[in-house]
Amino acid sequence: MTRSMHLNPAMQAVDVYVDIDGQSVRAVVPREVLEDRLHSAHHPSAWLRAAQEHAGELAVVIRRRFDARPGDFVVVRSSDFGGHG
Repeated sequence: MTRSMHLNPAMQAVDVYVDIDGQSVRAVVPREVLEDRLHSAHHPSAWLRAAQEHAGELAVVIRRRFDARPGDFVVVRSSDFGGHG
């Protein structure tokens, strides 16, 4: 379940916080993923909007990455979505 999302301008990303098995996990969703895979426009407010609109899909991807390599945070990659943008 997605708990919150925040712009991370320093990293040109959106930070997404999800609950996984009772643990809060931070995921960094880079600009490239937001623009290329989630089809956002090329500005920060659009990145956040795209992340919000695709919250369910991002939660699945974040869970899969976390299960593969548990840690303090995960970084979402374009390749996590499969297929072509």
